[in-house]
Amino acid sequence: MSFKIPKRYWRIAKRLRIADLQKLDDSDSFFSEKDLFEVNIGQRSEGLFLGFYSRKGIETALDRYEITKELQKKGFKKLIFDMDTSDPYIHRLAIYDREKKADRLLIEVVLRKKMIEIQMPFRTHLNGRVFETLAIEWLCMQNPDQSFTREKPRLPGQHFPGLGMASRAVEILIITAWRLNLAGLLNTPDHFHNAYLYSRIFYYLDPKIQARFVALCRDLKSYSVYEISWAIEWGAVIDETTQKPMEWIIGEQMVPLFSDLKNLFESKEYKQFVEEQSKSYKFRMDVKKFKEYKLKTGGLNEA
Repeated sequence: MSFKIPKRYWRIAKRLRIADLQKLDDSDSFFSEKDLFEVNIGQRSEGLFLGFYSRKGIETALDRYEITKELQKKGFKKLIFDMDTSDPYIHRLAIYDREKKADRLLIEVVLRKKMIEIQMPFRTHLNGRVFETLAIEWLCMQNPDQSFTREKPRLPGQHFPGLGMASRAVEILIITAWRLNLAGLLNTPDHFHNAYLYSRIFYYLDPKIQARFVALCRDLKSYSVYEISWAIEWGAVIDETTQKPMEWIIGEQMVPLFSDLKNLFESKEYKQFVEEQSKSYKFRMDVKKFKEYKLKTGGLNEA
């Protein structure tokens, strides 16, 4: 898999100073005299997003990457940033339009740092090694002012159409992992369309799940991503090995950033294992069941 973050993003990333990313906004205050005696220096990162970014720093970064400008072009002129770092392990960032209400939510991302252990079913010097990654616990990007159409129907889990900025968001999250010196960006897709979107640059940590996913794409290549995603949801994709509806397997995908991890996922051993293992899977569409559900819901855009 070949993927390169746009050069302009790297230029922006390298020009952003730590001071830019950790600066305080007007609502933050300096230490009081009491703080000078009671502050625990070892906890100075408390309140910072991922222990690094201030609220103002995030706004500055998104402005430099022109995410703010893009949202304004789409008609969202008054953005509200909401950052929650109350949980020491899982942090949430949300961007709303005009009001902090569910039906005005544009972007929501929940992140945490997560340790992973490499355990491949083939020999590699990385087996047993532990790496720290940036894990996407939840990512939602939606346009509450648009409606679903026949060309862009609703996908499982969607309440509104997407913003059309998913690739840019992932690129920025990869840069975030790089800035924090983490081994990679981790994602756990809960639907086929999510996994498909990420599959251009993400690898499943478990090559058996990667093989299953590859086989699924191979066997249903005549169908659209929308159709496959809903078919799985409706139980209309049949696993030929069991003759039962296929169940979506939750597995972790990763964009490796460290060179030894990149080499592992691009290695002949990983690719060969996936290729051979994919031959043991076979899937088919239950066309009758799919059409019944589609008719029942009035079309995918009404599903």
